[in-house]
Amino acid sequence: MHTKDKIIRQFGITSKYKGYRYLLDAIHIAAENYDECLKVTKDIYPVIAHKYGVTKVSVERDIRTVIEKCWDNNKAYLQELSGCKLSRCPSNSEFIDIIAYTVYRNT
Repeated sequence: MHTKDKIIRQFGITSKYKGYRYLLDAIHIAAENYDECLKVTKDIYPVIAHKYGVTKVSVERDIRTVIEKCWDNNKAYLQELSGCKLSRCPSNSEFIDIIAYTVYRNT
């Protein structure tokens, strides 16, 4: 299992969520291009939407659902990964960046 899969599963998230696969793909794209300034809505969502034959809005919504579950299930682990105290559930781009950075620095 790849690092990003292990990280997401630490939050109790499995492939039963549509957003699980989308989130893994988003993290992969962000980590692979970490030195570039990618925009989630312009550079990541369209690629994932095309791959799965869905809309960008669907990708955003399904990823947000998974992130909210991650937040509900294991805030402490997310704060550990982010390296700072989080007072609210991170946005999609914030969450993707936190996990992508973790993957990037461990490869």
